[in-house]
Amino acid sequence: MGSMLPSAALMAVQAGMGMAQQNAAMSAEKDQAKAAVGQIRQAQAVEDRQRRERLRRVLASQRARFGAQGIGSSGSAEAVLTGLAAEADREAADAAAASGLRVNRIDNDLAWSQRRNLLSASAPQNRLAFSLVQRNLSGGSLFDF
Repeated sequence: MGSMLPSAALMAVQAGMGMAQQNAAMSAEKDQAKAAVGQIRQAQAVEDRQRRERLRRVLASQRARFGAQGIGSSGSAEAVLTGLAAEADREAADAAAASGLRVNRIDNDLAWSQRRNLLSASAPQNRLAFSLVQRNLSGGSLFDF
C-alpha cells in the first residue's frame, strides 16, 4: 500500500499541471475573443463613418440637383431627402444587428468553450478520485499511505 502514495502524488501533480494548461488556454481564448469583438466593433465604426459621409454627399448632391431644377425646400424635396436619410438609418441598423449577431456568436462560442474546458479540467481530479476508490475497493485502505 505504500506505493500508492507516490502514484497518487504524481497523479495530483499531473492534475495541477493540467489545470494550469487549461487556465492558460482559457485565457488565450478570452484574449482572442476580445480581439475579434474589438475588430468587429472597429469595422462597424468605420462603416458607420463611411455611411454618414456617403449620406452627406448624397444629400448635398440631391440638394444641388433640386436647386438646379429650381426646386427649393418644398415638401417633395424634403420627402426625398428624408427618405434618403431613413434608408441610411435602416442600413446602419441592419449593419449594427449583423455586428451584434457576430459578437453574440463569439461570446456564445467562448462561453461554450469555457464550460467544456471546465469539464475537461475536472477530469484528472475525477480520475484521481476514481483511482483511489478503485484501489480501496480492491482491498486496500485509503488511509494506508
